[in-house]
Amino acid sequence: MLLNIGVITQNSSFIIGPIAKIFGVIMDAIYNMFSAIGIESLGVSIIVFTIIVRLLMLPLAFKQQKSMIGMQAIQPELKKIQDKYKNKKDVESQNKMRMEMSQLYQKHNVSPFGGCLPLLIQFPIIMSLFQVLRNIPAYIMSIKKIYLNIILSVKALPGFEAFLTDINKASKMPVKNFDIASNEKVIDVLSKFNSTDWNNFKLQFGNVGTSFIDQLENTNYFLGIINLADKPDLMSFGLLIPVLNVIVQFLVSKTTMGSNSKNMDQKQAATNKTMMYTMPLITVFFVVSMPAGLGLYWLTSSSFQLVQQIVINKHLKK
Repeated sequence: MLLNIGVITQNSSFIIGPIAKIFGVIMDAIYNMFSAIGIESLGVSIIVFTIIVRLLMLPLAFKQQKSMIGMQAIQPELKKIQDKYKNKKDVESQNKMRMEMSQLYQKHNVSPFGGCLPLLIQFPIIMSLFQVLRNIPAYIMSIKKIYLNIILSVKALPGFEAFLTDINKASKMPVKNFDIASNEKVIDVLSKFNSTDWNNFKLQFGNVGTSFIDQLENTNYFLGIINLADKPDLMSFGLLIPVLNVIVQFLVSKTTMGSNSKNMDQKQAATNKTMMYTMPLITVFFVVSMPAGLGLYWLTSSSFQLVQQIVINKHLKK
């Protein structure tokens, strides 16, 4: 069963669930390691976590890029075979064409599906990453404890149930089967709070639980200026994350497309050029529509990918 965004219960689907749990253990260990030396920072944990996962995925990335470059290198020979049988549609000719193409792949040790398999393997990994990062309290027990302390501080106060119920109903993605008696369901609602919601929470309940709320906010703030629980807007420093994402993603696209541009025909080159400019725009669309914490993950991942792409390109050229 694939659970909704913001639900604290860990994902229990067949493939994503177990992978997300492993990533959750890693994320929790990273957070606790930095907490032990006085750095309670969700941002630092996300960066280190992302780098570790990208390092684990390096063999797949290398195999994928090697296959792409190999396929581009044989394009002229592949085109000659295709042109040779261009006007021959009979079964025998088509079989001969496929045989010659297969021999060409074997000769150069490449596969037309070599770049697809790593992508298929990476998909559940990426989905599991998002599952962990969008359900932080479900996987980082130290952060979950902060939420529990807030709940225990204010749960008995008059108006607590009505306040959370109203906020949940007004949410674009309300928690299903909300029950004020369930701490997990309450955390479901609180985990989606942004700065404005927490300010309203403080106004509603005064100083009760303020120390724990401040602790949570300090954990969420990155570099002291970007609240990772908020979506970026024009009036906040969080806007730096989508701006940097656009720049880095453009460089990633340019580096990737450039390394594969050799031997391309005009149509392929034009398609690559279009992708080089549209991918950063697609990225910024997603980043501005999600909390800055997920944007920070995306930025870290793209930055790692840029360095990785440069290193892999140099290695494969040799």
